[in-house]
Amino acid sequence: LGKEFNLPDGIRAVSFGITITTFFWTFYFSYGWRFWGFSRIFYRPNLNGTWSGILKSDWENENGEKVGDIEFYIVIRQSFLRIHFTTFTDSFIGTSYSETLSLKQETGLKNVAYLYRKETSQEDNEVLQEGATELRLIGANPRKLEGKYWSNQKTNGKIDVCFISKKIVDSFVDAKSLKNNA
Repeated sequence: LGKEFNLPDGIRAVSFGITITTFFWTFYFSYGWRFWGFSRIFYRPNLNGTWSGILKSDWENENGEKVGDIEFYIVIRQSFLRIHFTTFTDSFIGTSYSETLSLKQETGLKNVAYLYRKETSQEDNEVLQEGATELRLIGANPRKLEGKYWSNQKTNGKIDVCFISKKIVDSFVDAKSLKNNA
């Protein structure tokens, strides 16, 4: 080609390329994956925020009576590589400790699943409650999650929640207030 290779210029060009690539991927994995244009690189739905809905449980009290629909909130904290769930009812706070997001393009199924542990104790029930939840993401830009849960207390039920806010809250009262103001 009639060109000479200059080692210092070559090293600078490689160094510049590595620097630009590093900055791009750092930006992408931190923030860029949330933006519409960048989300086409690796599809990852943005579930960050507070979700509100109903939990239907087969749990029965000591008199054998089933509880009705329970007001239920899920707060999702997500980055490109991690996702965490905190759930609230008026008497229960659960936090996830193992989570997965499954996106299968060939079948079109989008699911999240997590294992949770009860974080609050009721004075009459000191048993460690743990369980699993599997939710299906509804829609291309998910604004609804529905699915089932199972617990080590031999209860199970259905969960149906809708997105209410990008705001992250830390309590049942705050989530309820956020829903009422939405």
